[in-house]
Amino acid sequence: TMSELIQLQSSLSRIFREALPVSTSLESPQAIKTLQKINQELDGISSTPPTASIAQVVAAYRRSQKVASFHDLKYVCYGAAIRTQDGWCVLGDDQLRDKLLADVERIDESRRRIKCFQALLSSYFAFARYDEQTPKAAQVGWETLRDWLARQRAQFQRDGANKKLRLPGWFTVLTKHENLLTNKPCDRYGADMLRDDSSSVEEARQGLGIPSDSWVMEETILSQMKAAVALGDDPFKTHLDPLLKLVLGQTEMKVSDLLKRRAIALLISRYARCVGKPEQPALRDAAVAVIGNPWLKRTTWDAWVKIASEQPDDEAREMVNGWLTRQLITDFFELLSADGQADQRRLNYWLRFVPVIEGTPWLALGPDAMRNNSQPYRDLRKRAKGRLLRLENPGASSNNAFIMKMGEWLIVEFGMTGNACYVYPATPMPFSLGGVAISLHDLKDRSRGDWLRHKDGLNSWESTFDQAICSKVGYHPQGVVPPRVVQHIANNDSHNFSYVEQYVKKFSLRTENNRVTGGAFWVLTQMGKHPEVDRNLESWGFKYKENRGWWKQ
Repeated sequence: TMSELIQLQSSLSRIFREALPVSTSLESPQAIKTLQKINQELDGISSTPPTASIAQVVAAYRRSQKVASFHDLKYVCYGAAIRTQDGWCVLGDDQLRDKLLADVERIDESRRRIKCFQALLSSYFAFARYDEQTPKAAQVGWETLRDWLARQRAQFQRDGANKKLRLPGWFTVLTKHENLLTNKPCDRYGADMLRDDSSSVEEARQGLGIPSDSWVMEETILSQMKAAVALGDDPFKTHLDPLLKLVLGQTEMKVSDLLKRRAIALLISRYARCVGKPEQPALRDAAVAVIGNPWLKRTTWDAWVKIASEQPDDEAREMVNGWLTRQLITDFFELLSADGQADQRRLNYWLRFVPVIEGTPWLALGPDAMRNNSQPYRDLRKRAKGRLLRLENPGASSNNAFIMKMGEWLIVEFGMTGNACYVYPATPMPFSLGGVAISLHDLKDRSRGDWLRHKDGLNSWESTFDQAICSKVGYHPQGVVPPRVVQHIANNDSHNFSYVEQYVKKFSLRTENNRVTGGAFWVLTQMGKHPEVDRNLESWGFKYKENRGWWKQ
């Protein structure tokens, strides 16, 4: 109306008077900058109304399921993603969400419809997508909104092309970044971000008013991870350290726990597929801290760390578990030695057995190691969480114990020199490992098991230990079962198939015994997935069938 035009003219005059000195011409840089600011206010993305006002209107909408005016409708659009204390939000309420979207579609005036579209776009970007407290219904509602926004954007673009609608400037940015309204919203930014080029995502963020704490920023981090895992082994490895720092929040970017798990799972699974994969302490500690110990939290681990077929990534799990075991053994013989000096011979000896150690070893720490609050000791106790015991009656306060399970045997080593190594049958359990403490006396019970001394004689103590231990636990330095055990298995009686079951169990492989009905004994696996298993099963007379596994009559 004429009165509105007069009011607009008066407002613009006031803005110029306040923003520019009297002597400034309209061609000056300052005047041009002010005009650009005005244009942005008139044609750019609008600022979000006050949160308190939005919350009041949304609460009223929840109660009455009605809006009193266009003003209230727009505010509900801005507040569609806001969760109340009981977890409710408009997006998670099927009835109200669908009603809201339908009401927006029915708006006759295109300018107002664009305003509500913009408000809903703001809710879309503000949604707490990576908050684990966000209800599933709200997540589904957010996806429904995403698809609705994509359809409406396409319709607006068609109307704009036909001159039926004047589109605001920010709409051009949205069209350029229409990927944000797909199920892979930020994948296109990944390769650029790996090159430290954030110009594209910044263009979208600035042009669409995306807040710095939006899920878009986190999703962009994930896009870098996806771009990195698509690279070859060597390029991927060069990006590993900076990506770990990024996802662990060691930069200015804030990362949610949910995104951390997704990102670490991608990195650890990709590293497991590398041809050369030496231990990566930073990746190991990040995986254990963010996802959990792969042995103690197997269900959680398998739910996150998967291969392309969505099956658990057994290779990645075994790789990290082996790393963790190696580190605990190293810590024990270097950090926890009573005299503070690494017992290199014992360390090197037990590191050989990592492939046949089941799960994470137990650590029983004496008073000194339990009380020591230096960083190495804190890291050790954190890594051993779930397998950490207090050593009672340790003798010397600096004494500690290390307990390994190999097959059907438990092996106990002590930190202080002069203590024997004890070897116990695991069935029945010679002592309880399920509590918070264990006594030194229980770990040194000669009536329940054998004991070996670290003393050289005609042969080295390592040779003596090998003769006593290797055949029992199925270990050979080259990674194959000793010939004597191979021949024992080849005899083909039920006890020997039990041994095969026990052997493949540590690789998380399933077996199927159809021999009672005249069938074969099967180890269900794919050739090449576990070369050691393939090697041993073939040497034991098993034959391989494609897409099923190894079998023997």
